[in-house]
Amino acid sequence: MSDGATAGFLATVPLLEGRNESDIADLARVLRRRDVPAGETLWHQGEEARELLLIVQGAVSASLQAPGGRVVEIGRAGPGEMVGEIALLDGGGHTMSVQATEPATVLALGKADFAALLARQDPATFSLKRRLAALFTARHREQLRHLAGSLGGDEADLPGEDAARTFAELEYCGPPDSRYLRRMATFHDFDPAALWGFLTSGRYARCPPGRTLLAEGAPSTACYLTINGAVEKVLIRRDGRIRVGLAGPGKAFGYETLIDGLPSPVTAITRERSLLLVLPREPFDQLFRREDAISRVFLDVIQRDLVATLRQSLRPHARLAASV
Repeated sequence: MSDGATAGFLATVPLLEGRNESDIADLARVLRRRDVPAGETLWHQGEEARELLLIVQGAVSASLQAPGGRVVEIGRAGPGEMVGEIALLDGGGHTMSVQATEPATVLALGKADFAALLARQDPATFSLKRRLAALFTARHREQLRHLAGSLGGDEADLPGEDAARTFAELEYCGPPDSRYLRRMATFHDFDPAALWGFLTSGRYARCPPGRTLLAEGAPSTACYLTINGAVEKVLIRRDGRIRVGLAGPGKAFGYETLIDGLPSPVTAITRERSLLLVLPREPFDQLFRREDAISRVFLDVIQRDLVATLRQSLRPHARLAASV
């Protein structure tokens, strides 16, 4: 595949929409084309990530190693889709093993080139970050749909009015000491001025343990960032309950509705007394859509949280697969 043909393909990839011809041509020059025979394993779960792959032709499957040695297929990717980006974003090992299910052509983008692509501060890069957030949100919803199906039964009765009433009853307070916020591990590598701009975009609230902040199936009224304490994210059915995540200090939750307009995929309940930064829809939308240093911090916080959330959601997948 020539650079011209590669550029032509890249121009059709939804994730890269908005990049000009020069950007696409530069990206085409650093991508490496590879033909993969059916059955070849591209990487194993847990291996160090060196690249992500864009599928040009064919298809690949992603599988998860479950306790007891079982291997469970989680999903498939075809032309125009991407695999391997999670491990590049968080520096961990590959979340799943990936294998070609039929002869495939892929384009490989190395770790350094991917980092450089996301480090730019032009409108196309902001657009890419928003598209990644939407992609990861959709992927997370799909994970949760499979998990919820494994529980069986109907959703527990948690009407949407409860979530709205809880939001209205939050005990609002002043912001914590800025030095405390800057010491949080999540924020160590952010520009202090831009970070403070983000952390003063909403209101702070204290919440007692056992309070339902989000109800699965109801729209979220805000995005929350845990400053201290912990919030459990759970799927609740009449026949069981699975904890799919824990939002501790520096972790966000409740943003899915604000990104894609769909109801909350989880119920969120405070595990202990917690201090939260609350971003209702209007300030969330402003941060999500703007293209400045403060919005860059915000988008990176959301991206990191989504990546961590996708990893967390794989653990119950593995446990359930082992129990079947």
